[in-house]
Amino acid sequence: MEAIKKKMQAMRAEKEQAVERAEAAEASAREANTKAEKAEEEVRSLQKKIQQVENELDVVQEQLTQANAKLEEKDKALQNVSQLSL
Repeated sequence: MEAIKKKMQAMRAEKEQAVERAEAAEASAREANTKAEKAEEEVRSLQKKIQQVENELDVVQEQLTQANAKLEEKDKALQNVSQLSL
């Protein structure tokens, strides 16, 4: 009978330790999930910023193309005027 009581106490202690480990693991998992959510949010934010920068790049490249075209026109006009003056 005494052996059964000791076995029961040992099992109870083992159960309590298992519960504590499980609770610690759950807390750790919640913390990891929170960190993962924050990281995902940061990734989404950075992707949005990248998209905005890419859009701005497209606009600036178009403006550059237009400015270069105007510059070429002005250079041609200047060359024509220079040739006529000679």
